[in-house]
Amino acid sequence: MHPGPGPARGGGATASGEQVLWPDHCIADTPGAAFAAGLVVPPDAPVVRKGTSAEVDGYSAFFENDGRTPVGLDALLRREGIAEIVLVGFATDVCVCHTALDARRLGYDVTVVAAGCRGIDTPGSLDHAWERMTRAGVRRG
Repeated sequence: MHPGPGPARGGGATASGEQVLWPDHCIADTPGAAFAAGLVVPPDAPVVRKGTSAEVDGYSAFFENDGRTPVGLDALLRREGIAEIVLVGFATDVCVCHTALDARRLGYDVTVVAAGCRGIDTPGSLDHAWERMTRAGVRRG
């Protein structure tokens, strides 16, 4: 299980290990999974989707929650020669943190723009996430 905010439903052992499941959110092909209004995404821009399994939540943009099954972002970034990543998003203390830590583990230079993020922040979870990211070498922008 991940440190930080607790589950809203379910969880337990799965084929990929211990799993915490959150309430349904960002469901494919619904407004909750859409890009923010006003965000300009070129039609030929690659899009990597995470958390597409009904059985396993996907916190990181790099790996499923087993920490081994790739989502496809690493291969895309390496193919394009990208070595530095700037992250924004929700939730700082869960998905952003997991993505930043995986990116560092894979050797990327990582900056998380605090003003572009929002945490869930159960007692202490946001501070704990920033501590973990800082220890891993993630810059706070």
